[in-house]
Amino acid sequence: MLIEEMDHIKVEQVAIASRFLKRQVIVDLYIPKSLSDTTHLLLINDGQDLPEMPFDKLLNGLIGSNQVQSLLCAAVYAGKDRRNEYGTAAKLDYAGRGAKAALYEQFVLKELLPFVHTHCGIEKFATTSFAGFSLGGLTAIDVTWHHPEIFCKAGVFSGSLW
Repeated sequence: MLIEEMDHIKVEQVAIASRFLKRQVIVDLYIPKSLSDTTHLLLINDGQDLPEMPFDKLLNGLIGSNQVQSLLCAAVYAGKDRRNEYGTAAKLDYAGRGAKAALYEQFVLKELLPFVHTHCGIEKFATTSFAGFSLGGLTAIDVTWHHPEIFCKAGVFSGSLW
């Protein structure tokens, strides 16, 4: 569903039925109007928080002023069980949270990435990175660390690096 169209990007909201997470995962796609094989992909955890930034206007301005190259962002909304879906896949935190982090990792690798490739018609992005805030940042660095064949960078903002 198209949410907004700006000069250099369009924002679409999609729902992906995840068999791993057993829920509909909402994702906002910030799609540059100049998609090509030189487009970069950035996955972002806690996508529900981006409208407050306002991320759409920031990205549109950065692309429009050539401060960033063609960049497609997939902002994943956290579920109600965020504290269990986010974390490290191999180890729970001190309070036992992160029990579904391995399932979230499988969602990213086997459902989200293939969906983005198919939906946007891009077989291979120039680079793929993963970012997040707090626990979302911890998850981004964990997935990136364990899958360097896919991800080249991790962005961790105010990371919960317990």
